[in-house]
Amino acid sequence: MSDNPNLPATDLPLTAGFWEASKRHVLTAQKCLDCGYLRYPALEICPRCWSTNQAWTEISPNGTLWSYIVYHRALDPSKKDEIPYVVGRVKTDDGPVFTVRLDIAPEDAKVDMRVTATWDDVSDEVTLVRFGAA
Repeated sequence: MSDNPNLPATDLPLTAGFWEASKRHVLTAQKCLDCGYLRYPALEICPRCWSTNQAWTEISPNGTLWSYIVYHRALDPSKKDEIPYVVGRVKTDDGPVFTVRLDIAPEDAKVDMRVTATWDDVSDEVTLVRFGAA
């Protein structure tokens, strides 16, 4: 677990597999091993069949930008030097939707643009998934 309160906990049983894959720069989603439904974020049970039989599986790092917002004010003081920055909803080619920080300049972000996963190795324990222009 990170000592930085602004970073996610990477050792929680429900999400540890995602963070382990992210450190290897691999995009994953939770897959129901009974009905095959892919989802993100992680849930205790499958929302389709209610199974608890699940595993993290590699998915395509490519997708489409559904929507985005440009932050002009740092809600987190540690981000004040990064203003403006873009946060968007990305639908991956395999289906799961991620809400993430984008590696795209505000003036270059466009709805329906193709994007691909990128990774930000922010510490030895935490690698954040982002998306940039494909």
